[in-house]
Amino acid sequence: MLAYVTGMNILMLGWEFPPIKSGGLGTYLFHFTRELNRLGNDITFVMPFAGKEINPGFVKILQTHQTKFIRVNSGLSAYGSSLEFEACFSPCHGISGEVMAYAYDAAKAVEGKNFEVIHCHDWMTFPAGIALKKKTGKPLIVTIHSTEFDRTGQLHPNEWVLGIEKKGLMEADKILTVSKLMKKQLVEKYGVKEEKIQVVYNAIDLNCYKKKKIEKPTKERIVLFVGRLTVQKGCDYFLETAKKVLETKPNTRFVIVGTGDLMHELIQKSIDLGINNNVTFTGFEEDVSSYYSIADVFVMPSVSEPFGLTALEAMACQAPVIVSKQSGASEVLRNTLKVDFWDVNELANKIISVLTYAPLLNELRGRGYEEILGYRGWKDVALETMNAYGAVA
Repeated sequence: MLAYVTGMNILMLGWEFPPIKSGGLGTYLFHFTRELNRLGNDITFVMPFAGKEINPGFVKILQTHQTKFIRVNSGLSAYGSSLEFEACFSPCHGISGEVMAYAYDAAKAVEGKNFEVIHCHDWMTFPAGIALKKKTGKPLIVTIHSTEFDRTGQLHPNEWVLGIEKKGLMEADKILTVSKLMKKQLVEKYGVKEEKIQVVYNAIDLNCYKKKKIEKPTKERIVLFVGRLTVQKGCDYFLETAKKVLETKPNTRFVIVGTGDLMHELIQKSIDLGINNNVTFTGFEEDVSSYYSIADVFVMPSVSEPFGLTALEAMACQAPVIVSKQSGASEVLRNTLKVDFWDVNELANKIISVLTYAPLLNELRGRGYEEILGYRGWKDVALETMNAYGAVA
């Protein structure tokens, strides 16, 4: 049974909050803070200025008006050439300058405010969290949703970002991760002690994904990808798989929902593979439930995925789901097919099987939906996090 403290004043530091978001982190923060508030806690959330005021009602948003909101996706690939990359991450330039300015602005924004714990989400907020911990003496909790190794597909992590991540992890009184996969990475790559880390899996609000009656715009079978178009998410493997599936199932459309630094490269790749007539790039979509609802198969081929909220969302919309074994979601989901991200032959075989055999498709659809109906909610995430607060406050 969880022992937790309620009625706390929590200072939370994040880089985004809906409607300003770039991915799953924004979704997480919305539902998580709402449940913390429902459990009797007061949350002050500090984020960069995003061009408009945000007032969800259940959390007080403070925007640091001297700090600009910059979409932060991945490391090297987010900025194109290595020359541009070095410029963006040199001191006082680009995102690095904004991260350090945010640390200063956050400290000013919360002057005179009382809080019992500081909670940071990902590396962009770590300098601010560390500075506030030293200034106030309050305990520091950090949640790691993704590391620089994840964002760069384990290829070319930026040393400056790694340094900030490691310092934040060392300074934290408690570390929360969204999967055992992430916990293992923090121990092996950052030297964090296991006992300092608590795994708190992600959740879902089923009310946001009530199945809509949507008629398919095409008679083609639809294979769906939803996510940022970065190295981490494995969309290039999705396209290579599409090439193989189309050799057997030519009446198939591969729909890619999302945007990112690899957009133009992936469009060109679909042309080079000769499959561009069967691939649709939709760009960023605020509400993706309609796409899940018409999907014959949803694929999450991530190279390194700390969790993968999209898998839960797809199951909530009764889509058959295939996830990479290199994801946190694969640790907890039973009624999905699982494959190594790099094994495009096996991924193609699994997609073809689902599209060919109606009993398999219906089994994945039905059992997956039953599983998600009994899956954890955001209140569970809030309670487990409050348990961590109580351990250090």
